[in-house]
Amino acid sequence: MSSESTGHSDAFCDLPSTAQLILGVDKRNPIFTVYRDSEREELQVYFGFELMESLADVPESPACKLLLARLYNAGVKVKSLSETFNFDAKTIRRWGQSLRRGNAEELIGVLEGRANRRKRTAQVESFVRLRLPELWAERRYGAIQRLRQEIKTVFRIEISAKGLSSLIRELKGEACSASVEEAAARQESLATGGQGPGAGQSANSIPAPEPAEVAVSLTDAAEEKGEIASQCLPGDSERHCDPNSIDINKFCDEVQAPPPENTGKLSPCLKELPTQGQWWCEHAGLLIFAANLIQLSARVETAQPILAQWLSSLLLGAQNIEQTKFLNWEDLELILGQVIRFPLAQRDRLKALGTETTLDTLLAFNAEILDAGVGTDFYFDPHTKHYTGEQNVLKGWCAKIRWADKVLQSDFIHTASGAPLYFETTDSFEDLRERFFGVIARVRVSLKWPAQRVVTYVVDRGIFGAEVFEKVLADPTHHLITWHKGYVAQAWDAAKVSGQFKMTRVRNHARDLRTYDFQYRDQTWEKNPRLRQILVQATDPKGRVAQVAILTDDLSRPAQETVTLMFRRWLQENDFKYLDKHFGINQITSYRVIQYDQLRDQVKDRQIKSGQRKGLERRRQKVRQQQARLLVVQEEAQQRQRQRALRISQIKRAAQKAPEVSQEPNAQGEAAEELKKLETAQARHQTANQGWQEHIQKLSQTLSELATELAEVTQSESRLEAMISAQMVRMEPQSKRLLDCLRIIARNLFYQAIQPFKKAYDNFRDDHDYFRKLSQSAGVLEFENQEIIVHLMPTSSYAPAMTRIVTGVLEGLNKSQMRFPNGAQRTLRFRLGSRSEIRLHLELPPEKP
Repeated sequence: MSSESTGHSDAFCDLPSTAQLILGVDKRNPIFTVYRDSEREELQVYFGFELMESLADVPESPACKLLLARLYNAGVKVKSLSETFNFDAKTIRRWGQSLRRGNAEELIGVLEGRANRRKRTAQVESFVRLRLPELWAERRYGAIQRLRQEIKTVFRIEISAKGLSSLIRELKGEACSASVEEAAARQESLATGGQGPGAGQSANSIPAPEPAEVAVSLTDAAEEKGEIASQCLPGDSERHCDPNSIDINKFCDEVQAPPPENTGKLSPCLKELPTQGQWWCEHAGLLIFAANLIQLSARVETAQPILAQWLSSLLLGAQNIEQTKFLNWEDLELILGQVIRFPLAQRDRLKALGTETTLDTLLAFNAEILDAGVGTDFYFDPHTKHYTGEQNVLKGWCAKIRWADKVLQSDFIHTASGAPLYFETTDSFEDLRERFFGVIARVRVSLKWPAQRVVTYVVDRGIFGAEVFEKVLADPTHHLITWHKGYVAQAWDAAKVSGQFKMTRVRNHARDLRTYDFQYRDQTWEKNPRLRQILVQATDPKGRVAQVAILTDDLSRPAQETVTLMFRRWLQENDFKYLDKHFGINQITSYRVIQYDQLRDQVKDRQIKSGQRKGLERRRQKVRQQQARLLVVQEEAQQRQRQRALRISQIKRAAQKAPEVSQEPNAQGEAAEELKKLETAQARHQTANQGWQEHIQKLSQTLSELATELAEVTQSESRLEAMISAQMVRMEPQSKRLLDCLRIIARNLFYQAIQPFKKAYDNFRDDHDYFRKLSQSAGVLEFENQEIIVHLMPTSSYAPAMTRIVTGVLEGLNKSQMRFPNGAQRTLRFRLGSRSEIRLHLELPPEKP
């Protein structure tokens, strides 16, 4: 019989033994199959038993992508295609839809994928290589901008100077090499009286650029990276240099070299710090914090101006390094004197400065800002950030989503007034009850507290435990105040009340007060007589009553102070919201990670329940749940069976007692039909009950086997080794902690500066917004011999009362005699300017022919 008559092809019969089926048939795809031939390195597509096509086994090739598009259009399940060929289902669907529409240009773009969105194509590169030397020959200055405009006109795309930077550096390197050779030849010619080699030029040789042109090319190279060139030749004036002082080799090297990390550059409009005149400054309001910016830069052993730059950025509203691109760098240079502009260079400095020495210095500076406000009472609370990235970090309870998920932890210590004092960045490897004692020991060392200083920590949650209380009682240098977890409200006996008091809370202004009534019972805790239990019944202004219990080891402190501290913990919670909204405390900052294998010497290991045991216990729990459900179903079915048996007996007794002649035919038929249904249901129940019973017995046998396995497996294992085997990581904490230090410093400086305005304005709903806009406002800097007058221009129109308040605040700043941060010894004098004082003068460049 021939192959045609049977429907089998010779190709199918000759299929190599190495061919492996990778895509089979299913309900959606009863015809197409795909085999992979490892020897020939090809894919073979069959339509039934007929070989339809063969193609190279290269997933990224256009042929393979078109094959997936055709299979998708033929109805093959996209999930099967995605799993087999490791392409995203949306991508395969897009290929198929584009192929179906038949637009060749669209199909090519879809198959190219991300490469299709690449602006710097081969055609663009060829155009740049051809056109840029011509533009340089015409005029060096602005050649890159003219080139970008021509690219936009010819190719209808906008490409940045950064996108062309590597190609431009290559072309300039070639030009510089030619310039060096020509310069050497010219010098040799001069030495030989113009008769040496190179004295004459061929018609095809490239003329060497003049030295001044080489200097300008350096400036252009810096501009292409978004910088303003800070170095110039001796005798430089308005970007024109002395030709006799040029080292061509040096400048050619500098053109191709990356920009320095930290160079102090003045604004392009300023060649030196002005001594006279008026200058518009977008960030004039930042000078409100001038004294603090000067202090911060000099705090570390080696002065780091970048710290003042980051602090300034945070005060100006840039919550992370990427957002600094919206700042005016020329004005920041004018104020600070030295800045690092680009994010990559800033991140390098952030990584380099993230040392314990720098962090301790910043935290000490933060404590000095708070000064007398530090006190000895502190709020301790872990701040959790929900992590949604791809890194395999540890999970923990996240209050934001009310679920356990991947989180980043920061343990914060706030003062009793709600100001952040100290914090550490970590993860949930250790429980809070373990981390707590390490943090309070390190804060004592970091802030250099005396050994005899006794401090009190108020902890809202996560600290309750007998082992914690024992450690607290054993150390006399600190006290603990926390809630009594699990306390159940009782009938309140007024006769046993130890005391009562009222606490007022300010809302929208100083006269808007809310009063809360407190009654408390001060007694010894029954479970641990060495601890003190304070039962509190609180009544809010609406008359709602709550009864809670507080535990503390401080037996001598007045109960009213303990209750007040506990009920004012909302100050810390509100500060977390404020830090997140205005200073970005929840920003991740750094995406670098540390493998747990590298943390062996940094974490305290402990034994935990082994993974095998946890898995077996989860299986046992699941089996028990299944068995419980079956038992419930069986019991409910038994009850219905008993009801059916009772009904059957009732029907039969009724039929025996009543004479047949007296029964109506319809009644007899209905009773017989009901009896038949009940008996059928009884039979079904017997069958189903037998199946349930067998299933329950099997589950019981499974439980018995699991109990045997649980007795044999390892009961515990090292938590650290478990993390290492699971490839868990910890987000690198130092970079985030450094920037977070600056964030809490910025917060405390802002709170400190706002107090005079807050008191004078007396409106707590928007005082922070008003003062923030003032500190971020533009203005005019008027330079004089002994002082700099800062004319602040508000972004909104002030009412007369607001004008008087702001003017009074600025006069208070003037009394402090602050100095200009940019190395000058001139004092600052603030005043509130107005638009009517400004006269505009616009000088337009001459129009191009």
